[in-house]
Amino acid sequence: MAAVKEKIIRPKASRWELGLKEVWDYRELLYFLTLKQIQTKYKQTAIGVGWAVLQPMLTTIIFAVIFYEVAGLSTGGVKPIPFLYAGLMLWTFFSTGLNGASMSLITNVAMVTKVYFPRILLPLSLVIAALLDYAIAWGLFFGIVLLTGESLSVLLPLTIIPLVLTFLLSCGLSFLMSAMAAKYRDVQYIVPFFITILLYATPVLYPSSWVQNESLRWILPLNPLAGIMSAQRAFIFDSVLDIGMFLVSIPLTMVVFFLGLLYFKAYERRLADVI
Repeated sequence: MAAVKEKIIRPKASRWELGLKEVWDYRELLYFLTLKQIQTKYKQTAIGVGWAVLQPMLTTIIFAVIFYEVAGLSTGGVKPIPFLYAGLMLWTFFSTGLNGASMSLITNVAMVTKVYFPRILLPLSLVIAALLDYAIAWGLFFGIVLLTGESLSVLLPLTIIPLVLTFLLSCGLSFLMSAMAAKYRDVQYIVPFFITILLYATPVLYPSSWVQNESLRWILPLNPLAGIMSAQRAFIFDSVLDIGMFLVSIPLTMVVFFLGLLYFKAYERRLADVI
């Protein structure tokens, strides 16, 4: 009886190749993984995708009362509720994708160790799934605008730019964190803490003009989300765009994306051994 040769299936891309073509080749699997993430997220919940609206709305109301009613702070001419919600819906997309994707390899360990497919599809599918919540949030946002009488900018279609940048930033950090979490389980505790700190370090709940300290004004552009959030509100409300901060955020976002992608691809070959 002839001996059966063991066949080892490894990633097709080399250590330093990005593997984007392979992602395209497995696009149907990516679709089904994304659909599964959406179904799992809202399974056995009373209001389902309604949480995509309720969560940022409640957060908006709470911070509007604290910052703009009690503390009496200024939004720079925009009504507090639409001002906050415009930032929070983009922030929620970023944080939801990153928080879920960072542990995507651990929660799908059976797939990772037994079946070959581009592992990067797991964190990527979670970031894509978060786009549904973002799309739903826009529906509520237009309702808020109608109720408050806030005016919108003719540049509104340009909000696709901050969305694409946020998507790339979330992907880059998700690739990095998910690969690190495969070896270091501490990541599951670090990511929520990192997201909380980043929320207050980013002009999500306040306009960037609030930051008056010269040292902090110099540091703020190093956070790519700061420039992205400035552009989001400028394109929605026709408020002042910090063009310098926005232009800095673009190359910073691309650096984070490609570094995260390269780290994931370099580590992918060892995932089944260490996870």
